[in-house]
Amino acid sequence: MNAKKETERIQLTKFISNSELRLLVYGIEEYETPDFILKLNDKRVSVEHTRLINPKLQQVEQYKEKIIENARKLFREKYDAELYVLITFDNIVLKSGKVAEKEYSKEVFKFIETIYLNNREFDFDISTKFNSENPSELINDFSVSNNRKFENWQHFGCYLVEEINYEWLKSVIKKKEKNISKYPEDYDEDWLLLVCDFGTEASTHSFNRLNQLKFETKFDKIYIYNYMPNKYCEIK
Repeated sequence: MNAKKETERIQLTKFISNSELRLLVYGIEEYETPDFILKLNDKRVSVEHTRLINPKLQQVEQYKEKIIENARKLFREKYDAELYVLITFDNIVLKSGKVAEKEYSKEVFKFIETIYLNNREFDFDISTKFNSENPSELINDFSVSNNRKFENWQHFGCYLVEEINYEWLKSVIKKKEKNISKYPEDYDEDWLLLVCDFGTEASTHSFNRLNQLKFETKFDKIYIYNYMPNKYCEIK
């Protein structure tokens, strides 16, 4: 099983295990088209799976993660020390080209290096928790420690949960709906599982207008599943 399929299966398994659904599932078959087949009571149910991730926000998140990973590599090339690093960027701009990426990475590395060199003789845990001023033009918040006994560098921060773009949502549904005509056999029901909320801004959405909308679709059921809080809504 490839990593993508394994992740999809984990998400589907968690979804069907939600006690509020009250589903009696006797088996999950992995497929390509459809993505999965559920043995549900006396039915065979096809399941199309997709993640609701805003592609533009995902691109920004991946850019931030790449900068931090580059900075981590620069640090590890120079120092034999495992740090726990959390960073929130402030004024970072998504730019193309290696020059901008290299400059951002170098700035993060230099910032972390300074903290490390000033405190490496001690067990330290330093953050902006009690500091009202931004530590730099690029970095808004940070937490750096050497006492966690493992290495982890990542971006973190709060964000405003935006209302999902419903035209985009409809286009996602339509795209997956096209697969139904490609199924090698008919199933008792055809479901679409839309998974979101993985703890990132790009995957977290608000659905305040869902009750006002109608979705014309060939799917018998469509579920939106919020993965982290383990909540769902049925939109058809």
